[in-house]
Order: sequence, then C-alpha cells, then structure tokens
Amino acid sequence: MLDRIREGAQGPVVKVILFLIIITFAFTGVSAYLGGGSSDYVAKVNDQEISRAAFERQYQNQRSMMEQQFGDMFNLLAADEDYMRQLRRDVLEGMIEEQLAVELAGKLGLKQSSAALREQVRQMPEFQVGGQFDNNLYLRLLNNAGFTPEMFRDYLQTEMSRVMLLQGVMGSEFALPHEIERMQVLQNERRSGRFATISAAQFLADIQVSDEDIENFYFDNQDRFRQEERIRLNYIELSFADVVDSVVVDEDEVRDYFESNPAAFATTETRSISHILVEFGDDEDAALARIQNIQTRLNDGEDFADLAAAESDDIFSGEDGGDLGRLEAGMLDPDLEEAGFALSAEGDVSDIVRSEFGFHLVKLTELVPAQRSEFADVADDIRRNLAQAEAERLYFEKQQTLARMAFEIPDTLDVAAEELGLEIQTSPWIRRDQAPEGYDDPRLLAEAFSDDVREMGMNSELVELNQRSIVVRAQDYQAARVRDLAEVRGDIEAYLAEQQAEAQAADYAQQLLAQLLAGESIEGEAVEFRTIESTPRFGGELPGSVRQELFRMALTDQAYATVTLSNGDAAIVQLTDVTPGAVDAAERERFGRQIEGQRAELAYRALMEGLKAQAKIERRL
Repeated sequence: MLDRIREGAQGPVVKVILFLIIITFAFTGVSAYLGGGSSDYVAKVNDQEISRAAFERQYQNQRSMMEQQFGDMFNLLAADEDYMRQLRRDVLEGMIEEQLAVELAGKLGLKQSSAALREQVRQMPEFQVGGQFDNNLYLRLLNNAGFTPEMFRDYLQTEMSRVMLLQGVMGSEFALPHEIERMQVLQNERRSGRFATISAAQFLADIQVSDEDIENFYFDNQDRFRQEERIRLNYIELSFADVVDSVVVDEDEVRDYFESNPAAFATTETRSISHILVEFGDDEDAALARIQNIQTRLNDGEDFADLAAAESDDIFSGEDGGDLGRLEAGMLDPDLEEAGFALSAEGDVSDIVRSEFGFHLVKLTELVPAQRSEFADVADDIRRNLAQAEAERLYFEKQQTLARMAFEIPDTLDVAAEELGLEIQTSPWIRRDQAPEGYDDPRLLAEAFSDDVREMGMNSELVELNQRSIVVRAQDYQAARVRDLAEVRGDIEAYLAEQQAEAQAADYAQQLLAQLLAGESIEGEAVEFRTIESTPRFGGELPGSVRQELFRMALTDQAYATVTLSNGDAAIVQLTDVTPGAVDAAERERFGRQIEGQRAELAYRALMEGLKAQAKIERRL
C-alpha cells in the first residue's frame, strides 16, 4: 500500500498537473517567488537563488496536498524519516527544475500574448463573481497580497511560458496502433500457478548478533543515525476563541443596541419595474403616436411582457418582458425613477413617461414593503455581534501587550503570562522538516529556529497565526548530530537479526528450489503451496513481488523462481499457465494515453537531466 502511495505522490506529470492547479492560487502565496530578499537560500541555479522561505512554503503545500489525498495513510509515510527527508529533496529538485524550465523558455523566446494573459486572468475563479470577472475584486485581492497588476502579469507570463515549454515537450508524444494493441495483449494477460511462503521469523530464535557486528554497522552507516536539529519550546498562546468565550454581553446592552440602531433591523421598501420604450427617432410625434397605440392595446387587455418583447425598442430588456430589475435611486433616468416610485401596487402601469431616451410605459412588477424585525428575533445575533466586536478589541489590546512585554523582558515569559493571565505551555520536540501538527506553520518555525531563540535564548517576536498569537522561547535545543551508539544499539541488533533471518529464509527457499528443479519432492518440508488461478497483471490479493515474478517468468516445464516479500519472508513461485490478453477496441484510447504518458515522462526527465548537466547548481539542503 505504501509503495502505491509513494508512486502516486511522485512523477513529473503529477507535478505539472499540480502546477496548473496551483497557478490559479498564485496571488495568495507567490511573494517568495517574486523577489524574496532573504540571503538564506536552499539552492542556487545559474546565480538565481531559491530562498528558504519559498522552499518551506512549497514543502508545506506538498505535505498538505498529500494529507488531503491520502488521509490517515499519510501518517504512515510521515513517520518514516527517510521518506520525509527524500520528500524535501524531491520538492527542492522540483523547484530547481521549475527554474531551469523558466530559463529555457526565456532563451527560446516562448511568450504568451497579452490577450492570452488577460484571458487567463479573467478565467480564474478567484477573480469572478457570479461566474463573471470582477475587476474590483481582482484589484482588491492583488492589493491584499501586496502585488500590483504589473507584478502579477509578469509572474503569470513567466509561469505560462514555462507551461508552454513543458506542453511542447510532453504533449508531442504519440503511440502507433500496433503498439497500443501489443500493450493491451500484455496488460490484459492472465497467469496461473502456485506459491509457498517461508517465514523469516522462524529463524530468529537461533540468531546471535555480535557486538562487533553492531559496532561495524553503526560506524559504516552514520547517516542512518543522523538526527536533525530539533527544539522544544515554552510558549504563550493568545487565542481569539478564548477571548470570545470570556466576553459577557448582558441583556441591557443588547436592548440598547436594538433601540439605538433602528435602521439596522428594518428593511427598506424594495420594488422592481419593467418598461416599454419607444425611441424618438427622426419623428417625435410618430413615436408618441406609437406609444399611445401600445398603451391602448395594454388597456384593452394585452399582456405587458408580450408587448415589451414585440414592441419595445429596448431589445435587451424586451427579451425579458421589459424587466429592469430592482428600482434604486440614482440607477435610472430620473423620470423613470419618479414614475416607478409613484406606482403603489404590483401590476400598476404608469401613464406615458418622457425621458431623454424616448417615451416609456412603466409597470411595477414587485413591491416588498418595509419591515422591522422583532427584538426577540434578532437578540441572539446582536449579542453575538457585540461579543465579537468586544473580543476583537480585547484581543488586539492583549496582543499588543504580549508583543510589548515579550520584547521588553526578553529573557522570560513569566511576567507576560502573569500579566495576561495565560499559561506557559511546552511543545513536543520540533524539527524543521517534520513539525507536529499545530507547530508546522512556516512563520512559527522561522521564529523557533531563529538565532535569537535558538542560540541567544531570547523570546521570539509575536507570531500571528490563524486567530492565534504566539510568543516562544527555547526550553531545550539539540543541534544536528549523530545519535550515540548506546541510543541505537537495540535497533541495530534487531535490524541485523532480521537481516540474517531473511537471508536464512532466502537460502532455505533456494535449497527447496534446487530440489524442485532436480525433480525431487519437497512434500516433507514445512511449506504449503497456494494455488494462483488466472490472476491479472494488476490488482488482486497476491503479494506484489510474487505477482511481479509470476509475470516475469517464461512458461517452461520447470517454471520455478524464488522471491523475497516486502516483509522479509521468502517465497517459491511456480508458473503453470499463460492466457494471452484480449484486444479491446473500446479501451484503445485509454491504452494510447497510457503509452503517451509514459513517453512524456521519459521526455521530461531527459530534458531536465540535460538542463541540469549544463547548469551551475548549488544545493544547500
């Protein structure tokens, strides 16, 4: 299962797809890519630095996506230090490859047109309201993120050029018909046979691991026992939720607010109107005669909406029965507004109205009278809003006090904790690359591992998280080191014993295989064969290594092999029958895409390896 998760979380095609998703969220977290300004970098690609801040953000994004994709299964991966260390290296390599692709796209002159960039921005859902691009929302979001439209345009131009390059490399692969057919035959093939497992655990009791073996393994594998730097923190946490819970709003405050703000609990009258327009044209008298004729037909019982659709010169509203929507002051011609507000009941139609556009008949289609809410209906909302407002004020005051006292008295948290009535808490051990949940925010990690906290033993600056404010100081700090032999002796002994047991199981399997190939019976041995009936190449309940070996073997009179299972046990596999796969025309397209995808990955990898070979790359991770 873990192997399949690992496979699903890696590969350049997946990375490109993720990029296309991430690009629509670029304005929320791209500042690190637009300059950075930090001299602390994790890599340098042809003199272009990749800042540690940008790397940590990308790494946390990758972790978050994997957690969402795999759920609880991700915890199994996160517990594997080697895997998480490799994940960090993979993230860095991905960022290096992104930079190389950007540089190559620039050299090749790949560039999106201004029109294409504008269309890309207009299609981003983050900038849309009701499915339509909203320029005010666009400008506001960019401003909140600290960008100008020109900065965002330049960033988008760079990333779109990179995508064009990758699409050119990866989108040009194809599969021939006979290749697709051959792939179907192979992948749809089924095989039968049998297998027997030999448990490694049965050999453990007789294994003795010497002190010399343990020491040799320890000194030959120092990297295995390297412990990254870690820190345990004392901290004060100011929680907005706790401040809200502490606020009490009495009934008199709620009543006073209700009475003092009557407009807040009353709805104004709303009305919607429709109209029929006859434009003046070259003959105003003829236009007047025409509107009078329409008025007569309306009085004779014809439907207003039908007349608007057939006769109104306002063709856009005419298609909707003349509907102009909600009537609001200042939105329409003053003469139309006056006529609309003069109507008193739904269905009423005005006399002929003259405006700068022509002659109109105005109909009131909806009238919603003003209403005032009852106190009992809104009391809870008022209480909640008053509590929220008071909590925001108190939270800001406490936050400022916490920041000031932590700065003015940098060698202890006791005074600030007493002043604010907060408890000093202690974190578990925290590592940069594998922080526990709740302590994994990049801003918190940056402060926790800053020189002031880590080396000088001072309070950190105040860190603002999601409705939390935290000040930390180091309780314990351990620099990166190789763990002592005494700490890992037990683990090494168990590992070496397991390795010897697995080797003995494999040797025993080889002995049994030799007997089978010699035509001898192994019925007296403590092994039991299980039947494999027409198993597919993918899926099913067979151990993965058994399945792989079964489909690697050639069908002969003595088709036997041995394999080692993922748990260390050995297995003997026998192939007895092969059924060629059928060609399915309905699956042709899927198999073609599969071949093209495999070749696209090879093309991408070849391109990146070539660029890396020619580039000057410094890695500092």
